[in-house]
Amino acid sequence: MKAWLRSTVFWMTVPVFVLAALFIGLYLRLGSRNTQRSSLVWGSTPLLNNRHWSHAMRAAGYRSETFTTMYYGTINKRSDWDRILDEEWTGCPATLKPLLAFLDSLLRYDVFFISADGYFIGHTIGLWRLQAPLLRFCGKKTVFIPYGSDTYVYRRVRSTALLHGLLASYPEAAKRQAQVAARLDYWCRHADACVPAVMGIDGFGRWDVLTTSPLCLDLNEWPASSRRSPADGSTAPVVICHAPNHRGFKGTEFVIDAVNQLKQEGLKVELVLLEKIQNDKVRQILQNDADILIEQLIFTGHGLNGLEGMASGIPVISNLEDEAYITPIRRWSFFSECPLVSASPETLVDVLRKLITRPQLRHDIGRSSRAYVEKYHDLDSAAYLFEAVVDYVHKRRESLINLYHPILGEYPNRSAKIVSPLLNNKIVD
Repeated sequence: MKAWLRSTVFWMTVPVFVLAALFIGLYLRLGSRNTQRSSLVWGSTPLLNNRHWSHAMRAAGYRSETFTTMYYGTINKRSDWDRILDEEWTGCPATLKPLLAFLDSLLRYDVFFISADGYFIGHTIGLWRLQAPLLRFCGKKTVFIPYGSDTYVYRRVRSTALLHGLLASYPEAAKRQAQVAARLDYWCRHADACVPAVMGIDGFGRWDVLTTSPLCLDLNEWPASSRRSPADGSTAPVVICHAPNHRGFKGTEFVIDAVNQLKQEGLKVELVLLEKIQNDKVRQILQNDADILIEQLIFTGHGLNGLEGMASGIPVISNLEDEAYITPIRRWSFFSECPLVSASPETLVDVLRKLITRPQLRHDIGRSSRAYVEKYHDLDSAAYLFEAVVDYVHKRRESLINLYHPILGEYPNRSAKIVSPLLNNKIVD
């Protein structure tokens, strides 16, 4: 079908789509729904986080599915995902499938966990602004969780170092700031709950729960490594891993340069770049070969790869130097217990040298790292967060703002505080 004909068919279908959504809303309003155990959907951008969160909520007894446009076959498996748009409604024109997915979801799900990309029609000119009113009319609740490129408005980023890293990896996004800002502001205004984590300081203006990170892992899939390498860089090499996707954003060039400097000093060290490989292979390397993981050196905080390293029981290095980002989550969330090792491009050589030459320090940090992930980032902890969020959007809970408060919050005090050899994420000499 020619492009102009596909476009014509699509826009002729749009009024039918809107009428169908309104009809579904009337149908649902006339019926009665029990929202004690809501049906959840995570989409429509294919983020691995969605897979983990959905898994956590299924384990907690919810009907929970991922429904995404596609999946990234180079790093993910099809079995990681539930519903894929391309596989639905065989024979239907591809341009109409997002509309069908939206309508179908209105009948199936109660709570929509989305990014600023929206839900299937989030980038459709003339339709994306209808998402919130249609979902609300149908009695649906929306939870907004950003992932990065959907919400980084470059002119709002407070760290010029982070801004440079973004420009190094994603220069084209600087030309789309108006569109990104419009969608970010739209969901900050219309979502029933907003869970932005550490990104919240950069232009959100709203969060309902302040969590260090909502990310989680199935720790049955990520058992702690039993490996205790005695390597100290003198007799045997210390293996350092780094995933160099988004190189400018992660500071990969500084990682490579730091390792080369240490080699020139005479230390035995091996750098393994985890690039374009399946997650199963990443897991195998982190658990069987790695002594240290350098996650990233530019962005303040950590991502899923950092959790994978901590779950494996090895020290993980990330940049935690900017107190404007870190202080709020130390003070009002659980980051004071986090055993990530902080380093910047300027301090990485020194930090690595201390970890390379002190295997016992690596083991102690790795042990507390595993304990931290078990306490705050396993499936049970994710279920705790999102059950509270579901209760909040259904008005069964008044507030989430102190959910992880180190004094007022229940969860941080359910078990002993995580203690590591670090002081504010720095190695103590």
